[in-house]
Amino acid sequence: MLDEVIGIAESEKKPLRLVSSAMNLDSYSLYTRAGFVPRMLFQDMLLADTSRLPAPDPRVRPVTAADIAALVTLEKTQTGLDRERDYTYFLENALGIWSGSVWEENGVIGGFLFAVAHPASNLLGPGFAQTEEIAAALIATERRKHPGNPVFLVPAHCKKLVQTVYGWGARNCELHVLQVRGDWQEPEGVVFPTFLPE
Repeated sequence: MLDEVIGIAESEKKPLRLVSSAMNLDSYSLYTRAGFVPRMLFQDMLLADTSRLPAPDPRVRPVTAADIAALVTLEKTQTGLDRERDYTYFLENALGIWSGSVWEENGVIGGFLFAVAHPASNLLGPGFAQTEEIAAALIATERRKHPGNPVFLVPAHCKKLVQTVYGWGARNCELHVLQVRGDWQEPEGVVFPTFLPE
Protein backbone atom coordinates (compact mmCIF):
# COMPACT_ATOMS: atom_id res chain seq x y z
CA MET A 1 0.00 0.00 0.00
CA LEU A 2 2.81 2.39 0.89
CA ASP A 3 4.53 1.77 -2.46
CA GLU A 4 1.27 2.60 -4.24
CA VAL A 5 0.90 5.88 -2.34
CA ILE A 6 4.54 6.80 -2.98
CA GLY A 7 4.06 6.07 -6.69
CA ILE A 8 1.02 8.37 -6.86
CA ALA A 9 2.84 11.16 -5.02
CA GLU A 10 5.90 10.88 -7.24
CA SER A 11 3.80 10.91 -10.41
CA GLU A 12 2.10 14.12 -9.20
CA LYS A 13 5.43 15.56 -7.93
CA LYS A 14 4.03 16.02 -4.42
CA PRO A 15 5.67 15.39 -1.05
CA LEU A 16 4.21 12.96 1.48
CA ARG A 17 3.78 13.77 5.17
CA LEU A 18 2.62 11.59 8.02
CA VAL A 19 2.59 11.56 11.79
CA SER A 20 3.68 8.23 13.25
CA SER A 21 4.04 6.92 16.77
CA ALA A 22 7.55 7.21 18.16
CA MET A 23 6.69 4.24 20.37
CA ASN A 24 5.97 1.98 17.38
CA LEU A 25 9.47 1.40 16.06
CA ASP A 26 8.28 -1.02 13.39
CA SER A 27 6.10 1.71 11.90
CA TYR A 28 8.85 4.30 12.25
CA SER A 29 11.31 1.96 10.53
CA LEU A 30 8.88 1.18 7.72
CA TYR A 31 8.60 4.86 6.83
CA THR A 32 12.26 5.76 7.22
CA ARG A 33 13.25 2.78 5.05
CA ALA A 34 10.84 4.14 2.43
CA GLY A 35 12.67 7.48 2.39
CA PHE A 36 10.68 9.49 4.94
CA VAL A 37 12.76 11.88 7.05
CA PRO A 38 11.86 12.78 10.66
CA ARG A 39 11.21 16.54 10.83
CA MET A 40 9.33 17.34 14.05
CA LEU A 41 8.59 15.69 17.39
CA PHE A 42 5.21 16.10 19.06
CA GLN A 43 4.14 15.47 22.65
CA ASP A 44 0.71 13.83 22.75
CA MET A 45 -1.17 15.42 25.64
CA LEU A 46 -4.37 14.69 27.55
CA LEU A 47 -6.21 17.09 29.86
CA ALA A 48 -8.95 15.32 31.79
CA ASP A 49 -9.74 18.15 34.24
CA THR A 50 -10.52 21.46 32.53
CA SER A 51 -10.95 23.48 35.73
CA ARG A 52 -7.50 25.12 35.39
CA LEU A 53 -8.04 26.36 31.85
CA PRO A 54 -7.73 30.15 31.49
CA ALA A 55 -10.73 32.42 30.99
CA PRO A 56 -11.99 32.41 27.39
CA ASP A 57 -9.97 34.64 25.06
CA PRO A 58 -12.37 37.15 23.41
CA ARG A 59 -10.30 36.99 20.22
CA VAL A 60 -11.24 33.32 19.70
CA ARG A 61 -14.51 32.62 17.94
CA PRO A 62 -16.13 29.74 16.02
CA VAL A 63 -14.79 29.19 12.51
CA THR A 64 -17.15 29.88 9.59
CA ALA A 65 -17.17 29.02 5.89
CA ALA A 66 -16.22 32.64 5.18
CA ASP A 67 -12.89 31.98 6.96
CA ILE A 68 -11.72 29.11 4.75
CA ALA A 69 -9.76 31.22 2.25
CA ALA A 70 -7.89 32.98 5.07
CA LEU A 71 -7.12 29.66 6.80
CA VAL A 72 -5.77 28.15 3.59
CA THR A 73 -3.61 31.21 2.88
CA LEU A 74 -2.22 31.31 6.42
CA GLU A 75 -1.34 27.61 6.52
CA LYS A 76 0.02 27.46 2.96
CA THR A 77 2.26 30.47 3.54
CA GLN A 78 3.64 29.13 6.81
CA THR A 79 3.80 25.36 6.20
CA GLY A 80 3.28 24.71 2.49
CA LEU A 81 0.06 22.73 3.10
CA ASP A 82 -3.22 23.39 1.29
CA ARG A 83 -6.17 21.67 2.97
CA GLU A 84 -9.08 23.64 1.56
CA ARG A 85 -11.10 20.49 0.85
CA ASP A 86 -10.51 19.21 4.40
CA TYR A 87 -11.67 22.45 5.97
CA THR A 88 -14.75 22.62 3.76
CA TYR A 89 -15.58 19.05 4.82
CA PHE A 90 -15.11 19.87 8.51
CA LEU A 91 -17.43 22.87 8.27
CA GLU A 92 -20.09 20.93 6.37
CA ASN A 93 -20.00 18.63 9.43
CA ALA A 94 -22.48 16.12 8.00
CA LEU A 95 -21.74 13.68 10.85
CA GLY A 96 -21.95 16.32 13.59
CA ILE A 97 -18.50 15.43 14.95
CA TRP A 98 -16.40 18.49 14.00
CA SER A 99 -15.85 21.85 15.67
CA GLY A 100 -13.41 24.64 15.00
CA SER A 101 -12.17 27.99 16.27
CA VAL A 102 -10.17 30.88 14.89
CA TRP A 103 -8.11 33.50 16.69
CA GLU A 104 -8.74 36.90 15.12
CA GLU A 105 -7.59 40.40 15.99
CA ASN A 106 -8.38 43.55 14.00
CA GLY A 107 -9.82 41.44 11.20
CA VAL A 108 -6.67 39.31 10.83
CA ILE A 109 -6.72 35.59 11.59
CA GLY A 110 -3.60 34.48 13.45
CA GLY A 111 -4.52 30.86 13.98
CA PHE A 112 -7.16 28.17 13.84
CA LEU A 113 -7.85 24.76 15.32
CA PHE A 114 -10.32 22.07 14.35
CA ALA A 115 -11.38 19.18 16.60
CA VAL A 116 -13.12 15.87 16.07
CA ALA A 117 -15.21 14.00 18.65
CA HIS A 118 -15.84 10.43 17.52
CA PRO A 119 -15.08 7.05 19.12
CA ALA A 120 -12.63 6.31 16.28
CA SER A 121 -10.94 9.73 16.44
CA ASN A 122 -10.94 11.95 19.51
CA LEU A 123 -8.49 14.73 18.70
CA LEU A 124 -7.77 18.45 18.66
CA GLY A 125 -6.30 19.10 15.21
CA PRO A 126 -5.51 19.94 12.51
CA GLY A 127 -4.64 23.60 12.84
CA PHE A 128 -1.96 26.24 12.86
CA ALA A 129 -1.07 29.26 15.02
CA GLN A 130 1.41 32.05 14.40
CA THR A 131 2.52 32.14 18.06
CA GLU A 132 2.52 29.87 21.10
CA GLU A 133 0.15 32.28 22.90
CA ILE A 134 -2.38 32.00 20.07
CA ALA A 135 -1.94 28.21 20.09
CA ALA A 136 -2.68 28.08 23.83
CA ALA A 137 -5.85 30.16 23.42
CA LEU A 138 -7.08 27.85 20.66
CA ILE A 139 -6.32 24.68 22.62
CA ALA A 140 -8.13 26.05 25.68
CA THR A 141 -11.20 26.97 23.64
CA GLU A 142 -11.50 23.69 21.76
CA ARG A 143 -10.73 21.60 24.85
CA ARG A 144 -13.34 23.50 26.88
CA LYS A 145 -16.10 22.73 24.37
CA HIS A 146 -15.04 19.18 23.52
CA PRO A 147 -17.41 16.55 24.95
CA GLY A 148 -14.68 13.95 25.58
CA ASN A 149 -11.04 13.88 26.64
CA PRO A 150 -9.27 14.42 23.31
CA VAL A 151 -5.58 14.02 22.65
CA PHE A 152 -3.75 17.06 21.32
CA LEU A 153 -0.27 17.15 19.84
CA VAL A 154 2.08 19.93 20.91
CA PRO A 155 5.37 20.51 19.08
CA ALA A 156 8.08 19.48 21.55
CA HIS A 157 10.23 22.49 20.66
CA CYS A 158 7.48 24.94 21.72
CA LYS A 159 8.75 25.22 25.30
CA LYS A 160 6.37 27.94 26.49
CA LEU A 161 3.31 26.14 25.08
CA VAL A 162 4.38 22.82 26.59
CA GLN A 163 4.83 24.46 30.01
CA THR A 164 1.47 26.24 29.67
CA VAL A 165 -0.48 23.04 29.09
CA TYR A 166 1.42 21.30 31.89
CA GLY A 167 0.29 24.19 34.10
CA TRP A 168 -3.31 23.38 33.18
CA GLY A 169 -2.74 19.81 34.38
CA ALA A 170 -2.10 18.14 31.00
CA ARG A 171 -0.07 14.95 30.92
CA ASN A 172 1.86 13.14 28.23
CA CYS A 173 0.40 9.96 26.78
CA GLU A 174 2.64 9.31 23.76
CA LEU A 175 5.11 10.87 21.32
CA HIS A 176 4.64 11.25 17.56
CA VAL A 177 7.10 12.09 14.81
CA LEU A 178 6.24 14.11 11.72
CA GLN A 179 7.98 12.38 8.82
CA VAL A 180 8.24 13.77 5.30
CA ARG A 181 9.18 12.20 2.00
CA GLY A 182 10.05 14.89 -0.52
CA ASP A 183 10.12 18.66 -0.17
CA TRP A 184 9.89 20.08 3.34
CA GLN A 185 9.08 23.63 4.38
CA GLU A 186 10.12 24.49 7.93
CA PRO A 187 6.98 25.90 9.57
CA GLU A 188 7.01 29.39 11.00
CA GLY A 189 4.65 29.03 13.93
CA VAL A 190 2.87 26.22 15.78
CA VAL A 191 1.63 23.23 13.81
CA PHE A 192 -1.27 21.14 15.11
CA PRO A 193 -1.04 17.86 13.18
CA THR A 194 -3.74 15.31 12.66
CA PHE A 195 -3.82 11.59 12.13
CA LEU A 196 -5.61 12.18 8.81
CA PRO A 197 -3.63 11.85 5.55
CA GLU A 198 -1.80 15.00 4.45
